Amino acid sequence: MTDISANITFAEQINQILTLPSPLQKLNDDKFLAHGMEVFVKRDDLIHPEISGNKWRKLKYNLLDAQKQGIRQIVTFGGAYSNHIYATAAAGKYFGFETVGIIRGDELNENSSETLRFASKCGMKLHFVTRTEYRNLREQPDSNSIIQSYRNARIIPEGGTTPLSLSGVGEMVDEILQQFGQAPDYILCPVGTAGTISGIIANTNSQTKVIGVCVLKNGQYLLNEIDTLLKSNTMSNDGRVLNPAIVNYEILWNENHGGYAKKTPELIDFVSKFNAVHDFEIEPIYSGKMFFAFYKHFLEIIKPNSKVVLIHTGGLRP
Repeated sequence: MTDISANITFAEQINQILTLPSPLQKLNDDKFLAHGMEVFVKRDDLIHPEISGNKWRKLKYNLLDAQKQGIRQIVTFGGAYSNHIYATAAAGKYFGFETVGIIRGDELNENSSETLRFASKCGMKLHFVTRTEYRNLREQPDSNSIIQSYRNARIIPEGGTTPLSLSGVGEMVDEILQQFGQAPDYILCPVGTAGTISGIIANTNSQTKVIGVCVLKNGQYLLNEIDTLLKSNTMSNDGRVLNPAIVNYEILWNENHGGYAKKTPELIDFVSKFNAVHDFEIEPIYSGKMFFAFYKHFLEIIKPNSKVVLIHTGGLRP
């Protein structure tokens, strides 16, 4: 990992180390051609090998806002295998923020997973707490002694989703419009904390239908999260008014394969065969479930002769 010059602006640092806009790649398959469909993949997995995908999109304006306010310390939450912890630690290293990770599981240590080893190597300070304390921290962070000791830090929740995240995710839609030359008929993305789909919905006009594939079991509570996020931030970073009232979206709830990080033999087989055929890879936690659901249901959820964009949210490790 290489540090970058401190004598340039944050925006220049971003341009120096990240691949933006991320590529839009056509997904060739005779199944789609037979129905006149053009299918593309938004390769957010290529933004950066360590700060990839929607994790960067959600972090961007939280970090920019912290930097603007003179805040140099970021505190966030996650488990031993959290992509968000991994990406936040890397972002802190590259952009000069001190990072603190509140980690679920007091039986763990910095060597309990590759994620934690990487985060520690990046300089992230790790606090290991019981699962009960972790739950209380998320629900009432202001009353916790650990959080109180970081009063001057920027607190970012588990998964990285805040109202500021919508603008970062919305830039993905701007890139698609510029690369595509028109609005696609459909955009599909995996759904975990509702941040990514909310940012897409907020920056998409009604001619594009947004379809989410929930990777959690019993994730219907995320509808309230989406509603709250859309109402909380209706202004983009460049002053454009986002549209919180758009209703042209749906979520597929039954393609979680048993729940978060759970895998069925069918999913494992699909991901293996997909990776063997195509020139890029997907993982089974987020993007893999979305691709699986798309291949399974595309005749039901996509109209013939449509243009479709699938969001590859990253999650693959170097």
